[in-house]
Amino acid sequence: MKKKLIGIFFCILLIATVVSQVSACTGFMINEDESILVGHNKDWWITDAYINVYPPSEGKHGRLFFEIPYPITIDTSYYVLAGGINDQGLFYESFVTPELKVSFEPFKPPLFKHPAPYLMETYSTVAEVVEYIESHNLYFMNLLLSTGQIFVVDKNGDSAIIEGDDIIYREGNYQVCTNFLHSHPELGGYPCWRYKTVVNMLENMTDPSVEYCREILNASHQDGYTQYSTICDLNNGILYLHHFHDYKNYIEINLTKEFNLGVHSYYLPSLFEPINNQPPEKPDNPIGPISGKIKTEYLYETNTIDPDNDYNQIYYKWDFGDGTQSYWILNKEPYFGKNLHTWKKTGNYEVRVKARDIYGSESEWSDPLTVAMPKNKIINSFLPFLEGFMGRFPILEQIL
Repeated sequence: MKKKLIGIFFCILLIATVVSQVSACTGFMINEDESILVGHNKDWWITDAYINVYPPSEGKHGRLFFEIPYPITIDTSYYVLAGGINDQGLFYESFVTPELKVSFEPFKPPLFKHPAPYLMETYSTVAEVVEYIESHNLYFMNLLLSTGQIFVVDKNGDSAIIEGDDIIYREGNYQVCTNFLHSHPELGGYPCWRYKTVVNMLENMTDPSVEYCREILNASHQDGYTQYSTICDLNNGILYLHHFHDYKNYIEINLTKEFNLGVHSYYLPSLFEPINNQPPEKPDNPIGPISGKIKTEYLYETNTIDPDNDYNQIYYKWDFGDGTQSYWILNKEPYFGKNLHTWKKTGNYEVRVKARDIYGSESEWSDPLTVAMPKNKIINSFLPFLEGFMGRFPILEQIL
């Protein structure tokens, strides 16, 4: 199983363009007629997600965590703890937001690591979580806390959005959380169409049911990026799990039974993989420049098809022959893949690519495209001239 880290619970430190496009998660809670329901869409650009379950033990509550990939330069298999629920009916989820620095409070004990695992294994209510956060100096967590918020709900019907120093409590019979700061909406992300959609549906709600939660999640999802969705019935300890914005099919998880199974994990996409699912076909050979200059960015493209036609959504991983590989990339065009790369050293490199479907089933690697980063500056100066002849004289391409 891939390396999974649970020390971080905010999906943070994203490139601004990525944040605005694919980290746009949506969450809401309903407290009506003694029914406490929580709905959530996790929007992300990579299909992988794991469910990790830890049973209750001495001094610790049972808890179920969702962990998602967060590739970083030094570790492309890095995972973050994105959300979870414990056996006391305490739910939390993380959301990316604009930056909001946490203040320094010298008379409070400092936090040097994220408290999410501790909160979920120790506490039962929103009030306890808020008290713990407010009683600590969060300044040393600014690098991580300043661009995220968490949404916490308990089975008593209390809920709150924690934005560093600011706590936003539920008013009325519902609360909604997306990716702007309720305490400082002027910092960005507002107005938010998903927030407005969910609020409008909740204001006009006549049936506070699991099925209506599905309708809300469907109305606020993002095609290609809503990797999974959950609806939690906190009173009854039931979790309804959906995959890849398919709201007709779901898995019902009884949390009490799950915690009695001991420590275990699930690769989330595989729970929904159809019988006899086939991986995408071997991608076409990469197309792009076969020579160039170091420290210059070049575009490479490919295509493939999925025999099962899984929503026309195919993810690509690129290997550029210099010891670097991309994470799994979804391109908006069906079956089409592309990526940019810059080589730092001269030499000959083989560019390969492979594909995977939304269930994690992978193709084989494509045949390689050999790319030369020549050492000779004179050759580099003639490259634009020579490349114009390559289409007419294939033998020239082989020589180069």
